[in-house]
Amino acid sequence: MLLCEFSPAIGSLRSRGGRNLAALALLSIAIAAPSSATAAPVRVIYDTDMAGDVDDVGALAVLHALADLGEAEILAVGISSRNEFVGPVVDAIDTWYRRPDIPIGYQRALQTGYPRDTGETITSKYAEAVAKAFPHRLARSSDAPDAALLYRKVLATQPDASVVIVSVGFLTNLRALLDTPADAVSPLAGEELVRRKVRLWVCMGGKFPDGRFEDGEGEYNLRVDPLASLVVMNDWPTPVVFSGFEIGNAIHTGRRLREAPESNPVRAAYLHFNGLENRESWDHTAVLYAVRGARDYWTESAPGFCLLHVSPKTAYNEWLATPARSHRYLVEKMPPAEVGRVIEDLMLRPPR
Repeated sequence: MLLCEFSPAIGSLRSRGGRNLAALALLSIAIAAPSSATAAPVRVIYDTDMAGDVDDVGALAVLHALADLGEAEILAVGISSRNEFVGPVVDAIDTWYRRPDIPIGYQRALQTGYPRDTGETITSKYAEAVAKAFPHRLARSSDAPDAALLYRKVLATQPDASVVIVSVGFLTNLRALLDTPADAVSPLAGEELVRRKVRLWVCMGGKFPDGRFEDGEGEYNLRVDPLASLVVMNDWPTPVVFSGFEIGNAIHTGRRLREAPESNPVRAAYLHFNGLENRESWDHTAVLYAVRGARDYWTESAPGFCLLHVSPKTAYNEWLATPARSHRYLVEKMPPAEVGRVIEDLMLRPPR
């Protein structure tokens, strides 16, 4: 098993091989999203493994609705899964919401499994059908630019400490971003560029405070590309808030999409996935927090560190409470059914 050793006293995290994977510094900034209607829109990069589940689709709908309300600005969407139809689906959803020009990036470094890539394609119950039924311009996912390089281009143009990255899938693209060298886009290498431009990373991933399920498995998003998860957990240089499995698992949304018009690709995705029944709302919660903050929906844990354990069979997180690190996770506050109504109201909001 590949483990990491953590020293809270100095905030250092090293592999047994000795490579220092710790972030070099922490940003001394507030991490809560603007809460008033007069606040500037939250600048968001949305990174998704859309394909295997449909909550990614619902979460993108929530993000567009928040943008229509003036609460968010969608800077880019990146795809971390390996599926050629997902890019067209993202494009179709963006087009439905009158934002066909949002840049889309696609992974180039996914490694499913450890110690070597299994080459697995992430299958989908809805992606091909939605891609073929709704207007879009992107022919296939791999026609999109490298997501990490797209993120570099987007971040370089933003004010310092202004961007929120919300990931609702594998951490492949975030690892690739951290590993990018200085180039014509920015004289800063990836980790330094993130430190300069990103104020918060919101991650739908992990399970808190205990990272393992009864069968010993860890949470899906963190274990599919475990080496990417390990590197990003250790090296990410800004504050991080996790919306763990347990948060979205208790919130069920989607059935009300029966009220949406058939011309809505979000409705179509849920129709193909589960016949327009409810589904857990893991990814929606990360997007809602990324834009609105905790509000009355949740509270935040005390600071700590999300340590990842990786083996050939699984990967799982362990929570280490320490004021020396700036990781936090969401804790339920508002009854899940009430949060679900907030989410579904946003999902059903028609394009502006």
